[in-house]
Amino acid sequence: MRLGRVSWVKNLERFRSRARQIARTRSWLYAIVRTLKYGPFFGVRRRSPLRRELLKHGTREGWRMLNLGSGGCRLRGVVNLDVTPVTGPQVVGDGYALPFRDETFDVIFCEYVIEHVPDPESFLRAAGRTLKADGRLYLEAPFLQPGHDLPGDYTRWTRNGFVREMERAGLSVVRSGIHLGPAFTLVWIAKDFLAAVASLGIDRLHRIFRYALAWALSPLMLLDPWLIRLPQAEALASGYFFLAVRDD
Repeated sequence: MRLGRVSWVKNLERFRSRARQIARTRSWLYAIVRTLKYGPFFGVRRRSPLRRELLKHGTREGWRMLNLGSGGCRLRGVVNLDVTPVTGPQVVGDGYALPFRDETFDVIFCEYVIEHVPDPESFLRAAGRTLKADGRLYLEAPFLQPGHDLPGDYTRWTRNGFVREMERAGLSVVRSGIHLGPAFTLVWIAKDFLAAVASLGIDRLHRIFRYALAWALSPLMLLDPWLIRLPQAEALASGYFFLAVRDD
């Protein structure tokens, strides 16, 4: 009986692992899975037009592209690298010592990874070394976001602050803007605050309230395409995007 249970658990885990691998290679399916798991707050969020443009152009032109810190999101036609095999990347590697030759990639994507890096400057320098002379580094970085994935969450930046961070790492920002706007900031903080108050410190209740509030408050995020255009949005943004090149 015990051996049968162990076998059943192993089979279930293999099925879940295979299902995760399939979902990660299909962006539409991955969005559905994340929506069911986290609610629309994280499951479906606005993608940067610049990111889409780079990915589309790079795929068409046969560029060598790297998804640095891929997590569970595997991009097609891109080398997906993460620090752990658990997330199912094609390459497992350390961001401080990337397992690639210098000047390997035409484009590197790095989306909301940099806040989880203890030494951002060294991390950015390592990425810059693997860029070709005319390559591009696309990053998304947080500003007004609650702590997440603790304890491995270290840093927040204003837009100007992150431009300076890139400059110290030998990179020049050629384009930047708001990626996640004021409504995203409001929803994230409101759901976390209300869940903390309502759950009275009970962890299970806290998770339930956060999930329910993610659904209840998510319609507010429909305001972001308009709010992002306002001059006040800069001070209330949840996250920014940056496009950078190497300083040669």
